[in-house]
Amino acid sequence: MVTPKQLLSIIESSVVSPFPPSPAQRIELLHAIRTLLPSFKSLLSYPPPRPSDRAQVRSKEVRLPNSPPISLDDQDVQIALKLSDELYLNEIDCVQLLVSANQEWGLVGRGPLEILRLAAGLWYSERRDIMMSLYTLLRAAVIDPGLEAGLVADIQKYLEDLINAGLRQRFISLIKELNREEPAGLGGPLSEHYLLDSRGALVERRAVVYRERLLLGHCLVLSVLVVRTGPKDVKDVFSVLKDSAAELSESSDTIKHQITHSLLFFLVIAFVSDALSALSDKSSILSHDASFRKEFQDTVMAVVNDPNSEGFVGGVRLAWVAHLMLIHDEIGLGEAVSTVSSNEFGYINFCLESVFAKNVFHFLLEKVLRSAAYQNDDEDMVYMYNAYLHKQITCFLSHPVARDKVKESKEKAMITLNTYRMAGDFVHDGSMQGEQAAEGVPLPFVSLLEFVSEIYQVGSSVCV
Repeated sequence: MVTPKQLLSIIESSVVSPFPPSPAQRIELLHAIRTLLPSFKSLLSYPPPRPSDRAQVRSKEVRLPNSPPISLDDQDVQIALKLSDELYLNEIDCVQLLVSANQEWGLVGRGPLEILRLAAGLWYSERRDIMMSLYTLLRAAVIDPGLEAGLVADIQKYLEDLINAGLRQRFISLIKELNREEPAGLGGPLSEHYLLDSRGALVERRAVVYRERLLLGHCLVLSVLVVRTGPKDVKDVFSVLKDSAAELSESSDTIKHQITHSLLFFLVIAFVSDALSALSDKSSILSHDASFRKEFQDTVMAVVNDPNSEGFVGGVRLAWVAHLMLIHDEIGLGEAVSTVSSNEFGYINFCLESVFAKNVFHFLLEKVLRSAAYQNDDEDMVYMYNAYLHKQITCFLSHPVARDKVKESKEKAMITLNTYRMAGDFVHDGSMQGEQAAEGVPLPFVSLLEFVSEIYQVGSSVCV
């Protein structure tokens, strides 16, 4: 049986190494990922506690799979049951975890708290190895250049089957579930707050779980470029995004911001990639159904009270309106022109009004692109985010309806500028900061210019 640690090593040696894998390595890789297929399908899903297994542990004699019965002392029983309570794990599996921790670290002479932290750390390390294996495969299929075409095709097919079997929904569920204050998530109120990682360093359990959620977010983003997403996933991620963004009002935690960014860019990439596919040889999955267009339009335009949530929802509105603009012609081919004209243009104009009225460009620029969380995120993920922002704004500015709105916004800015000049409030400093200072925040047209400049600066070297 291939362990999660061995699996990650096999994958990295085959797809991350600067040297192409040998035929033997390729066979080993394909065998390993097929062997671990059930673990990927039921990602981070473990047998729960059971009264009969708890009773067996308390009897101090436990029969582990494929091994003779083992005897436990009072301390072993106490730690195994505490692990079960704190991690919501089956009691027999907790005994196996203690056995593995003893093989890894040697537990003789260690105190109960240290043993508990070592065993919990080993469990979280195994989880991370499984998630990193998935992330590395997704990255190989989406980003990595230079891999042999046949190997990429095998990985792509493997991932497509996993995603079509429900893996993406599992990503979404886990991002939600792991954020709960309960044993299966961040831990209960009486749970041990720390664990010992693979280096023996003391780390906070909550921080480890946040990193798991971020890694799942990255996997979620990459998955949309392997298999295009459908309406259900979009609606579910949008709901999680609003909840995640609302938490940022009370937290400056960098990883929490990065998790929220991953959810936002899942939607940006989903809308842009789906619409661009519709312009080539494929139809739009997301907007094929008029009922979804209406439902999501109502959902995304609903009033949001939390300022952070409103800002990120504004980012989704911008992506949604760009999507609607791109797929407008395709919709017109399959539905009555009068219906398209009244509904779709109504959606587009309503979204555009909100995007400019709320100055979404300013929020995305200051709270996302220029934030430390964004700039210190995973380099490959930021590369993808920038690439699709570049695609999105190019498509947006290429549409005549958007150009008319930009022209209108420019005229309003010029009127405001002239008003300040006549009032003597404009500062002659060679910039447009005078009217910005008067309002406290930049005008939408000014923010759009800065937003476009920022995107094209980073996007000029991106070719995806």
